Amino acid sequence: MTNKPVFEGEILLCEDNSMNQELICARLAKLGLNVTTAENGKEGIEKVEYRIQNGIKPFALILMDIHMPVMDGLEAARKIRTLKFPKETPKQSAEQSEGVPIIALTANSTPVDREQYTAHGMPDCLNKPFTPQELMDCLKKYLIPVNRDIEYHSESSAESDHLRVAGRDPPLDTQDSDLWSEKNLKTKLVHNFIRKNKNLYNEITKAIDDGDIKLAHRLVHTLKSNAGLLDKTRLQKAAEDIESLLINGENHINKSAMNTLKTELDIVLEEFALIVNKFAAEEVSDCYKQSGAETNTGIAAFENKKVYALFDELETLLDGGDLYCLELINRSSGPNLRSIPGTDELIQQMEYFEFDTAKESLVQLKNNMSIKHGG
Repeated sequence: MTNKPVFEGEILLCEDNSMNQELICARLAKLGLNVTTAENGKEGIEKVEYRIQNGIKPFALILMDIHMPVMDGLEAARKIRTLKFPKETPKQSAEQSEGVPIIALTANSTPVDREQYTAHGMPDCLNKPFTPQELMDCLKKYLIPVNRDIEYHSESSAESDHLRVAGRDPPLDTQDSDLWSEKNLKTKLVHNFIRKNKNLYNEITKAIDDGDIKLAHRLVHTLKSNAGLLDKTRLQKAAEDIESLLINGENHINKSAMNTLKTELDIVLEEFALIVNKFAAEEVSDCYKQSGAETNTGIAAFENKKVYALFDELETLLDGGDLYCLELINRSSGPNLRSIPGTDELIQQMEYFEFDTAKESLVQLKNNMSIKHGG
């Protein structure tokens, strides 16, 4: 058992992959750090410049993804290095005597790659996939821990520390691990994957057909990263194979590789849809029990007749694709969807006008409530 240092300060995370953002932000938050995010290098530069121009304390550290749209990490780091920072800076190594430390986030860390990062003002890097321990070790080089009296991990989470973020993380059903201890984070990552990738195969094929190989390559690269993040190694490998066929703007795609990608993506999407429904059902069940509704002392949201009436009304509206269904999310008279635990996924589907998918989620919620309450 070891102790986890807790830091103070604010980190700038330049990362265009929303799932990576979610995970890295959660890990940094656990270490006591605030995080500002930027989705590309240009946006990252603007946030650094804003602080300098307005006399705001500089970021303690910048985590810079290398491959981003609009402006990549190499160019962004090089331009940030030309900016003039206040004299007071975070703890720095000898190599970083000026400005805010910039750490490269990359899957490529060969000696040649590292030389390139150093030449652009990033003398250190975190190699994707990286573990929580590797992240902490990197932070300790540039930030001074303010507290070492907090338990870092138990035996169960220690086992997961040697697992990589992409491809070798604990499986989705792992309990009590440091990475997956919060069900909310797990739910967000799975839902994010479904929302971002449900039409991805069509987007990739369209980009290839349109001759936009750069876009197709970026889409597949992101899919590869996200599949690894969620331990879907078969999909990760299928995406990696396609990525290798789209190198340097050239199209060497073959039908077999594309069919494999589609099959593996469909399998993962179907599996994750079941997981999301399971999470929703468990949340409804847990909140129902905690509210005391089983002894008729629960809160109004669990008055069965009113909830079922709301669900029946919603199902009719979803059947007809009626936009009035959106009014049921926050309406002030009677129960609304927002007041019923376990409906977050359903609400988000409605807000994205995914009415067919929303109806499926609604039916699942009704069935689970009926089973729990003997309806």
